[in-house]
Amino acid sequence: MTTLGPPSLPRLLRANPDTVTHLLEELTGEPLVADVVRQYSLPAEAGNTLGVGAGQTVTHRIAVLKGGVTAVPYVYAESAFVPARLPDVARLQLEQTSDPIGRILAAHGLACVREETPASVPGTPQALELIEGGVAATSGAAGEPSASAIVWSRAYVLTIESLPVFAICEWFFRSVEHALERSMPV
Repeated sequence: MTTLGPPSLPRLLRANPDTVTHLLEELTGEPLVADVVRQYSLPAEAGNTLGVGAGQTVTHRIAVLKGGVTAVPYVYAESAFVPARLPDVARLQLEQTSDPIGRILAAHGLACVREETPASVPGTPQALELIEGGVAATSGAAGEPSASAIVWSRAYVLTIESLPVFAICEWFFRSVEHALERSMPV
């Protein structure tokens, strides 16, 4: 994906070995919540990114990471994950709370490896105009034009214990750039 924002945001995200949740909480100075727009399970199709057999359960989750105090939207994220590859407590927390994926993984000591995927892989960011006009408007970002513009996106797979568990696509709102600018020394 072509970088639409300043080069410092993609560079910071790529260099960050920690979760997006932790990085954004550091930048914004507030805890994040995952406003889960939709979450549902489906049988996997053959040849999927997560390497599970056709018919195995894969959960799809659509969420907006927002400031827990300000409710400012920072990231729109779509993910697919294999619930059977997660400990029961982590899986239940994903189903029942507004905790972001990164916080849940860290809380349960689940070490992850992030591998970026190209935009040509099915399920990666491809139609930003649909996101900017639709989901940003319905996710609470519409009331804040400066926050709702998409400035960058990426897609990656998270592996845990050498197994792909999450396929994640993230679209970063301009509010992340604003937080980055505020965190830079003058």
